[in-house]
Amino acid sequence: MIAAAKPSLSISRGAAAQEPLARLMMRVAPALMIALGFLAFTPYPAISIGRASAVQIGNVLSLFLLIPVLAMPWRYRPIYLYPLILAPLVLSAVKAGLTETGDVDLCFKTISAWVVAAATMVVVQMYAPRYALHVLTGIAAATLVHTAVGLWQVYCFSQNQFPFLALYVNQSFLSVQDYADVTARYVQRPFGVFPEPSAMASSLAPWIVFWVAELCGIVRLRDQPARWQRVLFAAAAAGGLVLIILSSSGHQVITLAAVLLIGLLWFRDLRATRRTVMIVLPVLGVLLPLMLWMAATIMSSRVDGEYQAGGSWDDRSTSLLVGLSLYAHGDLPTLLFGLGVGLSSPLVSSTAGLDAVWSVLLTYLYETGLAGILVVGAIGFYLFRVWRASELNAAFAAMTVVWVVGITLTTSYHQLLPIWVALGWLTVWPAICTTAKPEPARRHTLDLPRPQLLAAPDRRTWVSMAGSLKGADR
Repeated sequence: MIAAAKPSLSISRGAAAQEPLARLMMRVAPALMIALGFLAFTPYPAISIGRASAVQIGNVLSLFLLIPVLAMPWRYRPIYLYPLILAPLVLSAVKAGLTETGDVDLCFKTISAWVVAAATMVVVQMYAPRYALHVLTGIAAATLVHTAVGLWQVYCFSQNQFPFLALYVNQSFLSVQDYADVTARYVQRPFGVFPEPSAMASSLAPWIVFWVAELCGIVRLRDQPARWQRVLFAAAAAGGLVLIILSSSGHQVITLAAVLLIGLLWFRDLRATRRTVMIVLPVLGVLLPLMLWMAATIMSSRVDGEYQAGGSWDDRSTSLLVGLSLYAHGDLPTLLFGLGVGLSSPLVSSTAGLDAVWSVLLTYLYETGLAGILVVGAIGFYLFRVWRASELNAAFAAMTVVWVVGITLTTSYHQLLPIWVALGWLTVWPAICTTAKPEPARRHTLDLPRPQLLAAPDRRTWVSMAGSLKGADR
């Protein structure tokens, strides 16, 4: 059941004491939301912490924006997903300590990274219902930056050079600088300002699908974008899709499938007018065949060329199977609470000589066991209920599938903030979007009133939770 009590509009004395901060936040919130969208999608550079961790600028901004949460009731449904995700990680670390099966210090260092990264999901849940356009504007601007850098990389790689190498400093990811010469001379796959092509594709793909769906009218934002924003979103969708295709990432398959599905739905609902014909002919006759030809050619060259895709894909699939084997052959505590948070990497390395399990979702499941499986199932059920509440919107389904494939098969970096931005966005979807053509009300609905968080000078409204879920019981 997706339901929750209305958040109280009253604030505590402690919150009242923060009134100057509240007023300041109300003035700068739009700019902060644009900055959040941009910085969450720019993982470089970062502030190094220790020998293998770093804090991104997007992390710092997210933690600052979490300050109002201290005055909010945590019974608000989407926010409870945050501690729910973290709970199995803590149980896994405790299990590792009690059974003495791994480095407990590594466990809690990994948990701290999850805590900081996943906090961005809560920020999006809080602010996106009110400032969706601002967040999207920041994401689109960052996507265009990645596209420009990626196109420049294509040229520089042809000259066996790696551009802007000094920018790629973030200890949370595999070092780009250590492999720069190999990347520029042999791999030659652009990835913008991301750690590698797979991380870039899994980060940008869900938003490309969303922008295409919004531009095609499959879904509508509750706050309609201005004309310049539509142009920005269209440019970001096109640029991001081209970058994913040029990167030869396997994630382009599911991304193109989702975009084609959205396009077919758009074509189905078109009216036969002269303006429609002028739009459809270039799209179906030129743009679509060109895009498919480019994707097929680049993927073919990756499979048959000097840099064999089989190498990376075989290693990826092997890591997933080795991680599953280690978990499945574990004892009862391992089956219940997993291998231990952060401990799958050394185990896979000692067993198969691979760096890690190359998946965010499967790493979480292997390291947290049955406890993590139950949490993932609960989140999946929650998203399914949100989908039903959104009138089974195709854009929601397409974006969700692309996101899930990305965190399951494409990237292993849970530190990537875009994957948490996407999850936060999906959990409050009905507060952000509406169906393009409303249908008669169904039994299962979500009534999401316009959020008031940081939206008005009334000091009694700045602490109300954005997008409160007021659903119907069965």
